[in-house]
Amino acid sequence: MGSGTFRAGGGDLVTDDRRFVMPAAGAPAHVTFPPMVRATLSSGARVWTIHHDTIPVVTIALVVSVGSACDPAAAPGLAGVVADLLDEGTDRFDAIGLAEAFASLGSELSIDVGPDTTTFTLTTLTRFMERALALLGDVMTRPRLHESDLERVREMRLNRLRQVRSSASAVADRAFLSAAFGAHPYGHGTLGTSAALARVSIDDVRAFHAAAMRPLGATLIIAGAVAAQDAIEAAERQLGGWQASAAVSLFAPVPAAMSSGLARVIVVDRPGAPQTEVNVGHLGPARNVDEYHALVTLNALLGGQFSSRINLNLREARGLTYGARTAFDFRVRSGTFSCETNVQGDATPLVVSEIFKEFEAVGGSRPAETDELERAKSSITRGFVRQFETSEQLAHAAARLATFELSADIFDRFVPEVEAVTPEAVSAAARRHIRPDDAIVVVVGDASTWREQLAALDRPVEDAEIEF
Repeated sequence: MGSGTFRAGGGDLVTDDRRFVMPAAGAPAHVTFPPMVRATLSSGARVWTIHHDTIPVVTIALVVSVGSACDPAAAPGLAGVVADLLDEGTDRFDAIGLAEAFASLGSELSIDVGPDTTTFTLTTLTRFMERALALLGDVMTRPRLHESDLERVREMRLNRLRQVRSSASAVADRAFLSAAFGAHPYGHGTLGTSAALARVSIDDVRAFHAAAMRPLGATLIIAGAVAAQDAIEAAERQLGGWQASAAVSLFAPVPAAMSSGLARVIVVDRPGAPQTEVNVGHLGPARNVDEYHALVTLNALLGGQFSSRINLNLREARGLTYGARTAFDFRVRSGTFSCETNVQGDATPLVVSEIFKEFEAVGGSRPAETDELERAKSSITRGFVRQFETSEQLAHAAARLATFELSADIFDRFVPEVEAVTPEAVSAAARRHIRPDDAIVVVVGDASTWREQLAALDRPVEDAEIEF
């Protein structure tokens, strides 16, 4: 007898239609973030431990409060160059030897440079934890920083820049950041420019390392199958003697960004391009904004999920794009809000016009409705608990706490705070933080097919050459 059928009273074969009914989704699981034991090393660095013993591994994450926003004005990308050089060798190992040393622990060191912080992450078996901490200490305090390594890293980054300049989305991202933030330290990415890379010297690298890789303000996170006291004692042995090699930090605090000028259309002309990359947005709030939970819910409703308003409009109803998305880029001191999509060239003016209409409607003529708001909430709460299943996920979550100086219960409160968001709160957040009149429009494509129509947006149209 096939699945989904049965005999009624031992007689006729009857189909059971229940197999075609989707089961009802349960309530989203609330998160209880594991308690952290906090201590301070002799060096002044903070150490946070999280016990998680599902498997015998630990994840180590070191968050240093210097990122690309600390690049010198004349050397965008320097923080990224320094990060690339840190695992090119130490006093004890050359680059290959260092990679093999980590590999012998079943591990690999990852270094990520963001706008506000640089984060070092590795995962290893618990029994190798102290050896991993020793290697991390070598990377932080005794990197080789040789001229020959700089030349190799320089060439690799120059090649990467040559690659990304051919990407319309990368050009649009770079143009939008520059336009939104202007001369503010957030106005460039981690790759920098070819001209800046050509000027960087090994002395610049060594000076930046000495000023940036300091224990004060750094947070070491150890999450996994290890007792808190054992982790803290091992960290003290390996990193307690970490001393800053510069008397004072060279970096002033990053200020909050101010508007970089009037709303405008920025055109990067690519004759013959069949498609146009579109980025529409403006400055946004920092991570510690009071309306954070209303804003992430608003974003999901407007453009942060497949069934969002903008995607349903541009993709499903009009067939103008394979997908459109919005996002708040929350940083420590400021951020951005933007909508990004890629469209057929002749559809560019219509797409930009529709994005503006959706920006206005959500805070004005078409406020959030109960059903769509519930769908938006579900999209960001039902899978939230899956972000805290492994030692690596817990370490990354704690790294966010350290980066943004968030309260320890922030993850516990996320689901109930989102569930409590009302349509009125979404509308109020939209009116305050989505401002079509302030939006910058970046368009990368064949301008001959849409330049005149974009002039109808009644804002200045500027041609731009983006530096790579």
